[in-house]
Amino acid sequence: MRSLFYEGLNQVAWHDISEPKIQANHEVLVETIAASACYVDNMIIAGKSPFEPPFAIGHESVARIIDMGSAVTDFAIGDIVSVPYHRSCGTCGSCSSQKPLNCDNKEVPLIPSYGMPDGSDFGGMFSEKYRVPFADHALIKIPITVNPIAAVAAGDTLTDAWSTTVPHIRKKPEAKVLITSNAGYGLYAVQWALSAGASLVTYVDDDPKRMALAEKLGAQTLVWQEDLEVPPIYDVIVNERQGVQALKFCLLSAAPNAVCENVVIYFEGVPIPMMVMHYSGVTLHSNFCPARNYMPDVMDELAKGTINPREIESEIITLDDVPKRLSEPTHKPIIIFDESFC
Repeated sequence: MRSLFYEGLNQVAWHDISEPKIQANHEVLVETIAASACYVDNMIIAGKSPFEPPFAIGHESVARIIDMGSAVTDFAIGDIVSVPYHRSCGTCGSCSSQKPLNCDNKEVPLIPSYGMPDGSDFGGMFSEKYRVPFADHALIKIPITVNPIAAVAAGDTLTDAWSTTVPHIRKKPEAKVLITSNAGYGLYAVQWALSAGASLVTYVDDDPKRMALAEKLGAQTLVWQEDLEVPPIYDVIVNERQGVQALKFCLLSAAPNAVCENVVIYFEGVPIPMMVMHYSGVTLHSNFCPARNYMPDVMDELAKGTINPREIESEIITLDDVPKRLSEPTHKPIIIFDESFC
């Protein structure tokens, strides 16, 4: 069975590994239909993380159930499902209090994610098959009206972008939204913010293709530069751009009592403008998204046609082309495992 491994700076390769087998009665085995890379995968491949190779990567995919344990009752063989990037049981104290990233049954000390070196023996989702524990809790069935490829990122960035925009805008209709970006996440956030009724969406980037797409979606765009400044008028701010200056820029753009959602993983300490923040009353929120909490909402929106995530795709990649194409990542590549869904 093929599984994609990160092997070193800008190097990924298929490894032939043993096929996974169900190891507990709450698990299912799935075969991958399509997968996508997010900015975290891009950081790993570019050597911008502390993680040492080699290890299996990938944590966004849609899949088909091909085997299941005896305790799985909510699904059937052949169901097409979205899988959250993180593993959680759904019943422990942490999961019951909506904190699945701290699941009491997690088997690793850090976030129990697929596609990371601490992924236990679950591996990555850039694999032809993989195991899903606590399947009745974890999986979300994809409605027959939704193209599975449109939901390829619902287990991570598509849902994360919903969580950092829509709930805040619902609390303040016609909010002004600022999004800094360097990958597909920011473009998903544009879609969600506009769909929720934001009165202004400003998208900041330095890539002409992504900026053109953001404008096509309906956003105002600004070219990122280190000394960029905007008036402090934004009620909802999403930072998906690495670097100290990007986070500072976002915090200084805050209107009174704004919310700033930082989704960037900083591997080092960063200074923040505490005095200005103190006076503006901005709330800075920075953590991994507990995606499983919000995936039902996102799937409902996809079924209603609220947004079309396929507008964000940067390229479709066949399996043979994956090692070359992912070593030169674009903002939202889609890897096709089952070409019948193209």
